[in-house]
Amino acid sequence: MPWPHRPRLGERVPPILGLLLLGLAWASWCMATVSASELPVPGPSEGGAPWGRWRVAERGWGWGSRLHAIDVRPAATASGEPMIVAYERDEQGLERIWGSARFQRPVAAPSPARWLVAEWNSGSSAVLLLLRARADGKLTAVVRERARDRPSGTGDRVRQVVLEHLAADERAVSEAPTGTPAVARGRPEPGGSFGTKDDLAGVFTVGADGRGLKAVALPDGFRRAAYPTWSPDGRWIAFTAYDATGRDPLIRVVAAEGGPTVALAAGIAPTWSFDGTRLAYIASGKSVDGTDWNAPGRNDERIEGVRLTGPEAGEVTVLARGLWPRWSPTDDRLAYIARREANWDIYLRSADGMGLTRLTDDPSLDTRPAWTSDGRALVFLSDRGNRWDLYQVAASGREPAARLTNGRRREDDATLAPDGRRVAFTDQRGRPGSSVVVLDLASGSVVPLLDASDGDREPAWSPDGRSIAFVSRRPGSITP
Repeated sequence: MPWPHRPRLGERVPPILGLLLLGLAWASWCMATVSASELPVPGPSEGGAPWGRWRVAERGWGWGSRLHAIDVRPAATASGEPMIVAYERDEQGLERIWGSARFQRPVAAPSPARWLVAEWNSGSSAVLLLLRARADGKLTAVVRERARDRPSGTGDRVRQVVLEHLAADERAVSEAPTGTPAVARGRPEPGGSFGTKDDLAGVFTVGADGRGLKAVALPDGFRRAAYPTWSPDGRWIAFTAYDATGRDPLIRVVAAEGGPTVALAAGIAPTWSFDGTRLAYIASGKSVDGTDWNAPGRNDERIEGVRLTGPEAGEVTVLARGLWPRWSPTDDRLAYIARREANWDIYLRSADGMGLTRLTDDPSLDTRPAWTSDGRALVFLSDRGNRWDLYQVAASGREPAARLTNGRRREDDATLAPDGRRVAFTDQRGRPGSSVVVLDLASGSVVPLLDASDGDREPAWSPDGRSIAFVSRRPGSITP
């Protein structure tokens, strides 16, 4: 690091001034060293940052992305902190600058949940770029474009790509790059300490008989999984992946047999359409730092849908205002809860999106609807009678809800088996000893899904009824 004043050869430096200059130089060197060593993404060269040029080599889910390449270089400051320049392609196929920003200070989190983060403004959009190293020497990048006027804009556009390192002369750059967008404000910091491995939670599957336990999605680029749900063909599992702050979750998809995950949308609690071509989920209508996912119903939530296939793959639309969406297993009807006249009740959006039916109308809280496999009824949780139980209501809306359970347990995260005879749910949700249990509706007997639990929760029955996906902190979730 250069000193503020470099003495000429033979020039005498006063002792106090010399100590001061030496101290400033040492402090500057330490700050630069700490800044580089704390970066969560190791690069191909010294310093801890992924220095150099990187180009998109793979596109997650086959979706296109504006991001074509990045440069990671030292900023033109005394500290030399790393900054990123992102490129897109122009009409002639040449690269032009899409945006640039310094990397933000890493959020305190266990290693599996850490990313390099940069954010800039581009026209009417705010762009968020997340970078993380892969074991094969490449980088995973998640690119999010959000309308700066969030309440009236469309949903976040999320793309995941893989970047490979390039030699310095492997690019053609447009002679007329766009202007560099303004740098957006920083991301929110989480409260509390650095965190421990106990905070990590992944997605697991097990046979409905409790055999064949398998880790499907361990924390890698996220801190905690939640709300797993199976695709109609049983090949994929979508789930919520919370970042280190807990405020900015992504919807990720993983093969049911396990493997890498792909980020497809921004929100929580995904649900598949009956034909597997779309995902619906809860999205916040507030800014990231104004969203509190621990208090659903206070974030101006809306239900968004992202298309997974076809010419419009990756496009996001707003479907409704409410929480806990569940797409019908037989058609395009969408059940969810919404607040009307101070009541949270179950609503049903028609298949064509034009009609809305109110299925429940009770002063109590009706929440977390789940479909029967034939699409004729929904099961939901309610605190009617000052106790939490499961109820069932016909999708026609012509019959009152009927109580299904009348026990001492609260059936959180209830998921109905395809045969309609059993319900899996979370027992003692929110406690360290939570577990997944299975209720036989005919006999009322309740048995644990597994002999041992480590915060097991949020079960989801597979379409064929043979397996259950769930979230757990069990040792398989802990990665280096």
